[in-house]
This record gives sequence, C-alpha cells and structure tokens, in this order.
Amino acid sequence: MLHLRHKILCLKKLDWYIIKKFLTTFFFSLLLFLVIAIVIDLVERLDDFMSSSAPVSLIITNYYLPFLPWIGAQLFPLFVFLSVMFFTSKMAGESEIIAMLGNSVSYYRILRPYLFTALLLAGLLYFGNHYLVPWSNAKKLDFVDTYFYGGRKEAAQSTHIRISKNEFIYLENFNTVENEGYKFGYEKFNNGKLIYKLTADKIEWNYQKKNWNLFHVVMRNFDGMNETFTTANKINQGFAVAPTDFEKRQAETKEIMSTPVLSAFIAKEELRGDDNLEQYYVERLRRTAAAYSLLIMTLIAFAVAGKKTRGGIGAHIAIGLVLSATYILFMQMSTTFSNQAGLNPYLGVWLPNILFTGIAIYLLRIAQK
Repeated sequence: MLHLRHKILCLKKLDWYIIKKFLTTFFFSLLLFLVIAIVIDLVERLDDFMSSSAPVSLIITNYYLPFLPWIGAQLFPLFVFLSVMFFTSKMAGESEIIAMLGNSVSYYRILRPYLFTALLLAGLLYFGNHYLVPWSNAKKLDFVDTYFYGGRKEAAQSTHIRISKNEFIYLENFNTVENEGYKFGYEKFNNGKLIYKLTADKIEWNYQKKNWNLFHVVMRNFDGMNETFTTANKINQGFAVAPTDFEKRQAETKEIMSTPVLSAFIAKEELRGDDNLEQYYVERLRRTAAAYSLLIMTLIAFAVAGKKTRGGIGAHIAIGLVLSATYILFMQMSTTFSNQAGLNPYLGVWLPNILFTGIAIYLLRIAQK
C-alpha cells in the first residue's frame, strides 16, 4: 500500500515537472518573439505614427495591445511544437526519459501531462480564435481607420448583392462616410424570368425611417413581351440591405466578427441565397481546426524528440521542422483550394488535421520505448 502511494506521488511530481517545463518554455519563447514582432512592426509603422495625431497611450492600448492576440494566435501552434521539441529533446539527451522508462513508467504514461497541457493551450487558443482575436482585430482596425485614413473606409465599387433567392441589387459606387451611392439597380425574377426592375441615379440612407431615399427613379414591370414603366424624382423604399452591406472590406470583415456574429452573418446570407460564402465557412472552421492542431503538434514533437540520438537537439529540430513545415504548407494549400477552387470547406480545413493525426499516431507507435 505504501509502495503504491509512493508511486502515485512520484507520478504526480513527474506530471507537474513536465507541465511546468512545457508551459515555461512555451510562454517564454512566445513572449520573446512577441517583443521582436512589436519592434519590427513599430519600425515599419513609425512614419504612420509620427504623421498621425494619435497619442502614445492610444497607440499602446488601441493598436499594440490588440496586435498581440492576433500575432500570438498565428504563432501558437508553431511555438507549441518548438517548445515540446526543445525541452523533450533536452530531457532525452540527459537520459531523463530513459530513467522514467527504467522505473516502470510507461511511454504513454509520460505522454499524459503533455496532452493535458496541450489541451489547456488548445482551449486558450480556441477562445482566442472565436472571441478575443476578432475583438482585438476590430479594435486595431478602428485605430488604423481613424488615425491612418482619417476615419474613411474604402468605398465600394461595382457591388452586387443577392438579397433573396429572386432579388438582386447592384451599385456602381457607394460612399461609406455619407452613406450614399450612385447608379443603383434592383431586379426581381420569377422562375428565372425578370419581372421587375428599378434603377436610380442616386440613393441615400434615411436615418429616421431606416430605409432608402431614391432619386431620379425608373421602375419597369415585365409581363411576357409587355413592358410598363413609371418614373419618379424621389421615392422612399426599404430593401433588405443596410449601408454596412456596401462596405468593401470583406476580407477584413470576417476577421473582426466573433464566431456567433459570423454564424449569424452566414445564416443571413444563406437566406438571401448567396452561394459564394466559402471564405466565411473556411474562417469559421479554421478557428477550431487551429486549436486542434496543437494536439497534433504536441504528439509529433514528443514522438520525434523523445528518443536519444547522436545528433541531439539539432537532429530532432531538423526532423521536426520538416514535418511541421509540411503540415503548415498542406493546411495553407487546402484552405486556398476551399476558398478559390471549390473544395468542400470541411474537407479543406480538416483534411490536413486528419492526415497528420494518422502520422502522429504512427510516429508514436514506432517511437523508441
């Protein structure tokens, strides 16, 4: 009984020993790189900061503090991998892992604190990707818009929006500051045939009624080969669009929306009949897949670095970097195919994780035990 209690106590000490090494190595290396990233960005942005009227306090709180979650989330998987590679290879080089195995501690029992810590960090990255990073991106983007571009967002040009299965809106250009646009068109179809078309030289947002004022309007009704039309100098009409729908910042928009907001946006666009939402599907799936990748990185790093070799840490890191670089490259390629080549978003985002999970399991099975 005493022997069993002693063994359990030793295993708990072993767990905390590995967890402490994992976390201290990871956060120290990540913090060091974040400082370097801030210095590099500061050098690149120095002219912008000097020419803007932004006080130093706002540069720190509204630009660089929000900058940290974004760059940190990008680097999380890589630094988890490097941290596990480094301290595990060092433990193997000093025969610590051999000593553990020699004291009847199984190979997979040693792996347990690694997985626990990886799950902890994966949960942190999951929360960051779904909530914290979008919030920080929005805050940083507002700062950039206000102080670098004078609060002006890029105007939309030649915008086409599908507002329902049979209704379409197009606009030649839209001023996001004044919330007014020019060369507006609205079309309604029935069974693929155009039944109504409205054009206006200018539209502007009516803040009181929350709809649109249209100027110099032409309205056409189509009934087979027959056409009737009416004109008006000004009308007030509602459409299922708001001024924010015309902002030309789609690539940035998905990155500043938390996952609940992103899901609501996707649902709204699906109701409108928009079938060009791949980039939004990929972004929502990527946030979870990136957190899961920490587990894969941990398993691969442990399997590679856990055995003592003549090359030591250098050989372990070289092998690990090839595997991690291949993994990251595969992830980038598959998500690009999902965004641009019609590959199913679920397959594009999760295929690298599924494939490298198999590789990680294989490496663990053949690892020196």
